[in-house]
Amino acid sequence: MSGQNIDSLFKDDQISVITFSTREATFAIPLEQVKYIEKDVKRNIKVGKLDRFNHEVITYQNNAVPLFDFSILTGSRSQFEENQELIAMLNEREKEHKDWMDALENAIKNDASFNKAIDHNECAFGVWYNQFTTNDSDLKEVLDKFYEPHKRIHKLAESLLTSAKEDKTHALGRLEKERHTTLAELLRLFETARERIRNSDRPIIVFVEQNNSAIGALRLDNIQDIESFSLKDFSRDTSTEGIMKRNETDFVIEGFLRRGDSAPCMLINCQPA
Repeated sequence: MSGQNIDSLFKDDQISVITFSTREATFAIPLEQVKYIEKDVKRNIKVGKLDRFNHEVITYQNNAVPLFDFSILTGSRSQFEENQELIAMLNEREKEHKDWMDALENAIKNDASFNKAIDHNECAFGVWYNQFTTNDSDLKEVLDKFYEPHKRIHKLAESLLTSAKEDKTHALGRLEKERHTTLAELLRLFETARERIRNSDRPIIVFVEQNNSAIGALRLDNIQDIESFSLKDFSRDTSTEGIMKRNETDFVIEGFLRRGDSAPCMLINCQPA
């Protein structure tokens, strides 16, 4: 097939699509252009340094076909990249709380000054924690459990530093007990949160038919649904700038599908005329 325009994409004024989303928008691919869908098991071969005009290679029915990362095509960040950044941040915040306990122990043992955050809202983790939001209900459930042990950790500073003035040995004993209870609980939560983030990364490979019966593939963060729209739900995209405008030999944003008051999704044509 050498190319499809809007009229040929809609059959009897109807089109069925698979929908998926990025952080910025929702997209749709005509179901008739989809050949196969599989989980991304990282069996692809990278070709040089990837940018929005390059791709990897994956096999389909024993043939090598181009694999485009959709986040690169659209100039956005993939869920994998965001997750890796979030995990790295949690690693840093975990280390900071281990260091916080060590600094408190040093202050008690050596009558040294203690310059770490005493208010649990003022450490780097506390600032992030009070601002961070997520739509992942499982991750939110884990994060909600951080509040109490994190607050208890920071309350130790004032209490133990005061206690140490009267009985340094007793203060150090209490600190050691908190290492094996409150701090241990906090460290378990950090690991649980990281594991939940890792498990949320489930990219999908969608094989599509392109022009002249060529097969290509797209790596997506997710697939949401299969939906049907009528021609009256479609609005053509007449802009010359924006998402994927520079890659029109492979995929084209033809316009927007919208039903009622729902948010629009961008219709991608894998076989641009």
